[in-house]
Amino acid sequence: MNHPENQRYGKGTSGDTELAINGFQFNLGQMENSHAGKQRKVPLYYRLLFSLAIMGLFIEWLLPLYRSAFLEDTSKMLQVLMVLAAVLLLWGIFQIPGWLLLSIQFLIIASAWLYLCSGGEGIGWLGIYADEIPNDLILLLSGHVSQLSEISRLLILIVGWGLLVSSVQQLALFRGSTVLFTAVTIIYLLVLDIGFDVNTTMDIVISMGLIFWMHAMSGLLRLREREGVTGITPLPYARWGAMTLAAAIVVMTTAWFGGQLLGARPTSELTLQSTFQKLQTWASGHLAEDIATNSSGTTGYSSNDGELGAPLSRSTEPVFTAITSERTYWRGESIAYYDGRRWIRGGEEFMPLNLSGIPKSPSSELSGEKGNRTLQQRIQFATPSSGGIPLFNAGIITDVESIGLSNGSKLGYVLANMERESFRLPDAIGSARITEYTVESLLPDSDPVLLRGLNSDDPQEIKGKYLQLPDLLPVRVRDLAEKLTASSGNRYDSVTAIKDYLQDGYSYTLNTTVPPSGSDFVDHFLFEAKQGYCVHFATAMTVLLRSAEIPARYVQGYGPGTLQDDTMPAKYLVTQGDAHAWVEVYFAGAGWVPFDPTPGPALAAGFAAPALPAAASLAPQAARSAGLPALPMAGGTSAAPLAAAALLPVAAAWRWRRSLALLLAARSASSMSRERQLRAASLAWHGLAERYGPPPPGVTGRSMWTPCRFTTPD
Repeated sequence: MNHPENQRYGKGTSGDTELAINGFQFNLGQMENSHAGKQRKVPLYYRLLFSLAIMGLFIEWLLPLYRSAFLEDTSKMLQVLMVLAAVLLLWGIFQIPGWLLLSIQFLIIASAWLYLCSGGEGIGWLGIYADEIPNDLILLLSGHVSQLSEISRLLILIVGWGLLVSSVQQLALFRGSTVLFTAVTIIYLLVLDIGFDVNTTMDIVISMGLIFWMHAMSGLLRLREREGVTGITPLPYARWGAMTLAAAIVVMTTAWFGGQLLGARPTSELTLQSTFQKLQTWASGHLAEDIATNSSGTTGYSSNDGELGAPLSRSTEPVFTAITSERTYWRGESIAYYDGRRWIRGGEEFMPLNLSGIPKSPSSELSGEKGNRTLQQRIQFATPSSGGIPLFNAGIITDVESIGLSNGSKLGYVLANMERESFRLPDAIGSARITEYTVESLLPDSDPVLLRGLNSDDPQEIKGKYLQLPDLLPVRVRDLAEKLTASSGNRYDSVTAIKDYLQDGYSYTLNTTVPPSGSDFVDHFLFEAKQGYCVHFATAMTVLLRSAEIPARYVQGYGPGTLQDDTMPAKYLVTQGDAHAWVEVYFAGAGWVPFDPTPGPALAAGFAAPALPAAASLAPQAARSAGLPALPMAGGTSAAPLAAAALLPVAAAWRWRRSLALLLAARSASSMSRERQLRAASLAWHGLAERYGPPPPGVTGRSMWTPCRFTTPD
């Protein structure tokens, strides 16, 4: 049965209806469905009321995320998505030719994307982005969406959101199909409330009222069709719309008062967070990440931004074997933003970098210091990795010598941030996995005499990023930092005073609890719990240092591990039980220097204290819960809401993605960088390896091509 909105409501017995907008007339006869009857046209204001209900539901999708957003860029993006939905829905109520409707919708979506990308600084970035498009196309066709540039990921999000909003409106207005949209809305809000501890009670109440209003207005059209009212009989659109709106308000008010009378529901001990994280870890195929809820989790390296402090049990699962001439900590990544309950990554963008493009010399700030030494390390994974993790190393990477794959070939690039000081392994292509890598690192200078003599001013960019503290940080935390550093004559003494205070005054335990809601994690640890594991100590030291105007950052990785062979270079087995967190402090003239405030563990070579003999295994890193998923920003990992609609044209080319990537490389070989040519060639090698098997060592492209098989060495 056709929905009445699909019909053309005309005046008289026949003829087309015309709509005049700003002096232009559009013939609606070619726009309405051919099976339309000779009936009265639904008024524009009724379609407007219908679209307002849809707009309210879409805004309710975004409001919980907006209230939970910690970063200004995320809040701005959510605001733009709300405005974009409103504009698209208002434009969609006009019944005009399809080509004009789609053209204006395209301009609206493009304008939103340009606004978000420009950031008020003009469109000069378009030229830079144009150079990134071929590389992004190769990544897209090879399935590595997470490695796309920030601008391309934002484009996918905006287009996907625009298509979703427009599609829902068209289905609701012209097909009468609203059941799926309304069901998904309620389920989504319930999952946020029950599974992720986001209070959406009022959002659910408002959504139920909007759904009631939308279905009631649609009911008038269904009634009109079922009763067979003739075109002469006027329908009470205005009265019906007003009455249904009043009824919806009554429903929402009654539900709200009922909730107030019954009181808040008791807090559930069981949430969907652990299940969500298990599925995420299983799907990613990365190194096993620790999963935590309020019940006990296990130690291990984590890339999640969940709340800190959950109790842990120690895991002995092997992660990698490190071959190195010195015992050292294995640095993974540093995090700058602390919100009072968790450490949050700032969405740093990582781009592909050819191994030959990595600077082989240390920065000018460090190169002049006599105490700096380099160290070569070879990391062999216990289970081949699918990538997407940091390059664990001993300090500042100065060279990535090789990355070995399970099929015997070598990977020719890594992912690096804009400063080329932080590196990650890319996601492996095809069935090949990363088995090992070899890096060379610059060890920081830990000479107390040198560090005490450094008193230069910190660069503004360092202070702006690494002195950040929550606005609601309790005053007693700042007072404690001032007290501990009051008698220090230099930065090094201030740092060691805070480190010694934590090591001497607090005890180590894995049996902890997440602080009560509304309390600051560091404040609760320092003044209430007074015990914890490495995350507690490292977070507390970082916050105390920043409170004393000393730039510091939180670092996570692994401890040295267990010595396996009495040979040189030594071999260390690193397990998830060695996962660890510590602090890096900035010294102008020496760079970032690591300090470990956790009591008990032996300090590794390169840390700002004398190296000690091997002792008990290091304190584990905190297990982290899978908090509210964030919308995809730069580096972010979430997919756009139903953005798959935007990738439908790409799906058809998936089977031939390697051929398309090579075609792009061949057509622009003269202007394409060496790095991009290597990536395109890598796709070809992996495709041939999947079909014919991995090539023997030493086989080149020429020798492979001549006999068309992987059996003849070069």
